[in-house]
Amino acid sequence: MGTYTKIKPAGLTKLNNAEYTNFMNAFYRLAFDEISLDNNPLGITDAQKAAFEKELPLMTDLVNQSHISDETAQLLDLDKQRDDLVVYLTTSVSQMRKSPIEAQRTAAQTVYNIIKPYIGIYKSANQQETAQIQGLLLDLDKEGVPALIQTLGLKEILDSLRAANDEYAKLTAQRTGNRAASIKEASAVVRLRMDDLYDDMTTIAFVQSVAAPTAETARFVNELNALIDETTALYNQRVGAAKAAAKRKE
Repeated sequence: MGTYTKIKPAGLTKLNNAEYTNFMNAFYRLAFDEISLDNNPLGITDAQKAAFEKELPLMTDLVNQSHISDETAQLLDLDKQRDDLVVYLTTSVSQMRKSPIEAQRTAAQTVYNIIKPYIGIYKSANQQETAQIQGLLLDLDKEGVPALIQTLGLKEILDSLRAANDEYAKLTAQRTGNRAASIKEASAVVRLRMDDLYDDMTTIAFVQSVAAPTAETARFVNELNALIDETTALYNQRVGAAKAAAKRKE
């Protein structure tokens, strides 16, 4: 075993963007927030620090952008939910026009006359469907109609449709806003620049810990190694959980 404690390989390329950004933020705190820079014990230059500080917010924004894909998945799920609800609503009303219970039969005929123009709206383009569902809900909220919906036992279906459509409209607006603000550099490009800065700064810090060792350089190397160990452990835990979930699915 050598005399000097070396900085461990961080394995940055295997980390996803969120893990990478968390690691780099923690590294920044170790290098600049927790070390007294009066005598510059780590030897990191002001230019390197400034360059790193420029990249960190970019990487954070790019991580936030990744939520767009999450929104897309949620939108697909919500669209299916409201399609199923619309079909169930219109089919149920249509069928209950033949109900042996007169109150249901009468209510169903009145409600059917209201929803008839909306039958098949689930086939419309998504944004058009959102507006059509809003129109359907408005018509079914008109005076006297909610009581008919209660008679047909469809209030819960209508409430679910309203909630799904409102959430769909909200997520659509959110995704549009995110995309409008997403003209940023690709995360791969930012990560390459940050990798270079990280390599340079950790190399300089290690050299300083050998050439001009202090309590601060020793603490930095030890704590950075602990951060690398923790990050690797969390990465392994995430990958292991994903593999276990895939195996259970199979």
